[in-house]
Amino acid sequence: MRSRGEDGVGLVALPWSVLAFGAFLMLAVQVAVHLYATSIVTATGHEATRRAAFDGGSPAALADAERWLRSRIGSSMDIESIRWTTTPDVVALDVVARPPNLLLDTTALSSLRSIERRFEMRRELARFGPAG
Repeated sequence: MRSRGEDGVGLVALPWSVLAFGAFLMLAVQVAVHLYATSIVTATGHEATRRAAFDGGSPAALADAERWLRSRIGSSMDIESIRWTTTPDVVALDVVARPPNLLLDTTALSSLRSIERRFEMRRELARFGPAG
């Protein structure tokens, strides 16, 4: 004979377990989107810096590289700032972007709020002359 104290226990536990599963699933999806966004910013930032450095780091080369960077990232992320720094030997790029948020308010999770990356690349100058 069953004890009467256990009737309806499943009706109470089921909604809470579904809610907890949904919350963990949303967090996992948000982290995956953030990792993807970080990968996109890293790859395009590195390539834009390489392009600018290969073209000598001139203001025109920096403008072309920045235009290329913005077109590749597109509307999927908000780019908060792009800052170029050039020296006679190095071209550097600082990018701060805000990844998309999916259903979650990530203001409490400081690591998911923005993506900050710095890229440095040595300038490539064409030197023609005898090999040796």
